[in-house]
Amino acid sequence: MSPDLSDDYMTVQLLAAGLARIQMDQYRALWSNPSPGTQAVGLPSAWNAGVNRLWWRAMESGMTQLPTHMDVFSWCTRPLGQWPLALEITESDRWLILVENGRPSAFADEAARLAMAKDPAAELVENRSFELLMSTADRNADRESQVQENYVELRSFLIDNAVASDLDLAALLRRFPAKNSHGQPWVKEWFLHAYQHRPVSGTTVLEVCDGCDNLLPGGQAHCGTPGCVGKATHRNVETMSELYVQRMPIRRFFHDPGLAERRLFDAVRPVLGKRMHPWWCMDAVDLAIDFDGTGRMGEGEWWAADVKDHASAALLGRNFRWDRRADARHRFLVLAQHRFDSRGYVGDLEAAMDGRVHDVEIVGEEDFVHAVLRRASERG
Repeated sequence: MSPDLSDDYMTVQLLAAGLARIQMDQYRALWSNPSPGTQAVGLPSAWNAGVNRLWWRAMESGMTQLPTHMDVFSWCTRPLGQWPLALEITESDRWLILVENGRPSAFADEAARLAMAKDPAAELVENRSFELLMSTADRNADRESQVQENYVELRSFLIDNAVASDLDLAALLRRFPAKNSHGQPWVKEWFLHAYQHRPVSGTTVLEVCDGCDNLLPGGQAHCGTPGCVGKATHRNVETMSELYVQRMPIRRFFHDPGLAERRLFDAVRPVLGKRMHPWWCMDAVDLAIDFDGTGRMGEGEWWAADVKDHASAALLGRNFRWDRRADARHRFLVLAQHRFDSRGYVGDLEAAMDGRVHDVEIVGEEDFVHAVLRRASERG
């Protein structure tokens, strides 16, 4: 068997990409009108490729009967470490599940994104949302620095507003009025791609998590957001006629990971002020700090941090890259604290990175904040 075929993480990523494509096809079937020429095309190619790789592994291991597609679907609802076919994965990833509550899990979404990023034709909701965010920031600016300011404001909106109202949308339309060639404001197209509406009227009382502000389904005591220890609380939302809730891909790839970013920003902003740059250079890194106030990366003392909250340390390590634009004196890969504290996570991450990325220090968010504040105090 070739080294590529024996890579079980590639197999898991392909299965996850297949699950993501199946879900997207289901959404399209639900919301679009069928075309007379529409034909069933079977299972996605990524899923088929993943199953084929499992068959090779099954034959290598001496299994007398190859798993069917339905068998593999069933396996996806169990932790990877409990599959009938033993996978070569790290200990910290053995508990991860691809399908949870009938839909791709957060881990599956992460794995699918990493696999599909290699495919220029991939159409994940988060990719389109990012494109629209960039367009909104750019079309509503007349100088480069303003594009960056707009970008930060829009990214912050996604983190601060798991639930929004038509009043919030109206405020965004006043703030970002530029329109596309069809006469629709860029910000409205971005907003409606990131949020789905729910008709309401007047003040609406919602049950949300007080730790991350995510909406809780009726009777659910916990939001399920990784690392969140919040509890159910009630929140009053004032609307004219419409309430908006973040779509799941936006929640998983912008809002939930952004909670760790926001904690870092809130912790260091009171001391650093304008020397702190969120999502520097249009998200080349999540946080850049200009201790000398030079305004130019590479001149004076700069620190840069990429903040990550990934379920799988191995997949994060295998795919992590440092953006060369962030030529800071000190470079950090900052892990959300619940990941950093997870047994075996840092060791598995370091092993997966395997010396590919140099001069980047792996730290937890608490240690990073302490280091920044200590350095700021030393610098006066």
